[in-house]
Amino acid sequence: MKILKIFALIFFSIIVSLLLFVFLEFISSFFIGQNNDRLQDIIRLLEQDSVLFWKQRPNLNVEFQKQKVSTNSIGFRNSEIKQKEKTRIICLGASPTFGYGVKYEDTYPYVLGKSLQEGEFDVEVINAGEIGYSSYQGLNFLKNKIINLNPDIITVSYVINDIDKYRFFRSSYLSDKELKPLSKIVIVISNFIYNFNIFKLINKISKSKLSKRQQYYGKNYNNQYTENRRVSLEDYEKNLKEFIDFAKENDIKIFFIVMPVNLPTKKVLTEQENFKLNNLMLDVEKSLQERKYNECKSMLENILLIDPFYTKSYYYLGVLAEEENNIDLANEYFEKAKNFEIFDCATISLEYNDVMRKVALSNNITFCDCAKEFKKYNGDYLFVDPKYDCFHPNAKGHSIIAEMLTDKIIKYFEGA
Repeated sequence: MKILKIFALIFFSIIVSLLLFVFLEFISSFFIGQNNDRLQDIIRLLEQDSVLFWKQRPNLNVEFQKQKVSTNSIGFRNSEIKQKEKTRIICLGASPTFGYGVKYEDTYPYVLGKSLQEGEFDVEVINAGEIGYSSYQGLNFLKNKIINLNPDIITVSYVINDIDKYRFFRSSYLSDKELKPLSKIVIVISNFIYNFNIFKLINKISKSKLSKRQQYYGKNYNNQYTENRRVSLEDYEKNLKEFIDFAKENDIKIFFIVMPVNLPTKKVLTEQENFKLNNLMLDVEKSLQERKYNECKSMLENILLIDPFYTKSYYYLGVLAEEENNIDLANEYFEKAKNFEIFDCATISLEYNDVMRKVALSNNITFCDCAKEFKKYNGDYLFVDPKYDCFHPNAKGHSIIAEMLTDKIIKYFEGA
């Protein structure tokens, strides 16, 4: 009888625990459902991966950015991939290729496939765009996954995440190539746990307890402002060349797409202003090391008189506010630093696009200069939302990209 009581108690405890978990899951789903965080909206489409950091979830059928989004059994925004019977074109890229904010039928890979088929070319086009991917991830994606699909042609269009500093998972001051893969066991457990709303809510609450600096720059980040991007300009060039080499080794035709970026720019400083600003910033960093905070603050304020959008100034003002234990002010400065990095990205994106053009020309690679083409449409806004979107083409933008690609690929087929 005593053993039966023990088993009954264990059984009762399990039932109560399950009921409590179901109740908490229900309550958590309500709070998660009220969430208007765009980042969380994106992350729910993703799961972590031991090699690629993350990938899109398979078999999705959700609403995302006001559009229906479905993925196939390997996570592509594409119909199921069958046994190869036609010339196979695979479009590699990030969220602009995926079709962020537009219908599946409006994405440039879909329009490209339709245009070529209407021209009686026996092809299939696969949309292998993965949200948030850099050229580093894209290269690994090609080597570890895409090659198994036996592509005849690939298009490559990475830039916007290369110049970023933040990742959807494991964001830190490290570049993509410095980030070590996690074990498959850790990934499986993490993905399983993240299926439950209660853990999503716990994760959200725990992140909200971090300072803005910890959220944006990582828990172990020191006072030094990092210029590191997810992929440096030098590594971006290396990655593009490696794409070319890998394609040649596997008898794959490769096309580059120079993707348009519509980031806001700021006033161009004079040579004298730049000289003064750079010298002041050197003095700031020296004063920080020597803990001369009053001098440092004064110099930072002078820098902002020269350039009111200078990212590093706001970052270091945040550091000084933290030293004074004024957390609210520090968070305000770190928020500004993150927001004003968009101006840095505007300049940097031009450099990265120039590198893609240079690599393509020096290696005799056909490329579509969509960034240049978009500039011809001065009266048309070619991105998803004029209020906040600087990266994702709208339906018309996708049609322009598809038209350029169609022309280049037809010429290749015809031997022109």
